[in-house]
Amino acid sequence: MARTTFAVSSMDQIIGGIAGAEHHCVGASLGRARWWRRMRQHVPHQADRLLELVNASFEGVPDFLVANVESGRQGLADELDAIVALPESRIRRDLDFYGDDPGLPPIVRELRDGGTRGLRLIADGAWALFRSCFAADWPDIRRLLGADIAHRSRAAAEAGTGVMLERLHPQTRWRTGEVLQLAVHGLNEGWDLDGRGVELRPNIFLTSITALPTEHPAATVLYPSRARPAGGTVARRTDGLAGLMGATRARALRAIGLGPCTTAELSRRLGLSPASASAHATALRVAGVITTEREGRQVRHDLTPLGHDLLLNNPEPPGTGGNRG
Repeated sequence: MARTTFAVSSMDQIIGGIAGAEHHCVGASLGRARWWRRMRQHVPHQADRLLELVNASFEGVPDFLVANVESGRQGLADELDAIVALPESRIRRDLDFYGDDPGLPPIVRELRDGGTRGLRLIADGAWALFRSCFAADWPDIRRLLGADIAHRSRAAAEAGTGVMLERLHPQTRWRTGEVLQLAVHGLNEGWDLDGRGVELRPNIFLTSITALPTEHPAATVLYPSRARPAGGTVARRTDGLAGLMGATRARALRAIGLGPCTTAELSRRLGLSPASASAHATALRVAGVITTEREGRQVRHDLTPLGHDLLLNNPEPPGTGGNRG
């Protein structure tokens, strides 16, 4: 069985959120439509080129927008750095599917003529869009996606990876010999993983499944998450998570829920000393709600499925302060 991993991608959510309903993977997504009605007035002009590029064709987006970064380090900064670092030959090749339609937006020509500068404009637009339309909701979005991953991981452990992949979406089938069969946009295509493994990325905006080309180290599949962007939730007046483990450790768990982090990064998020942050991380690890793995001279903390479930079922009440930066 090929190695199967999961990842949460900020850039994937941005693309799904701004892709028009005519895109075959977004389609008639009521959750995306509600989200767009709420957010469209907040879209900064700096993101115009990104919106034009994503919606220049409803057949898809350039593959380079779906960044390939090291697993576990898929923060938006990592993804944008990977995109900006791509060679111009790769950019031009990924733009070929647009053809020579004279009605294409200017950004396509800018990327073909001088990809590096155009990519920087795209990256800056993605940052501006994230800050304006995603940042406030990102902890909740990440918790929802994390809960989806925890659910799929449990299914794989209990029934096997092949069964989990078949349950991923009605368009997926797992064939013997490590072949993942995808019925995508009218095509019925078999992906021979050939030992490369598969990376699964849930997306709250998609209604259909899509996959990346074979140049990626793993066959990367973007699939519709069980969660959907909500129009709002009922606010709680009390913090159940703080009642369970104490206010500071609840803040620490939520800070780690923003994305995997080192002890120094956790310290900055909480506004505490590194020693205090380390002590809280140790307590959370002993409780089984986070994992800690060594990376060189540092350690990196991330949520366990139990930690994901705790955050999903205990959203932070409004007005409780939250985490810094």
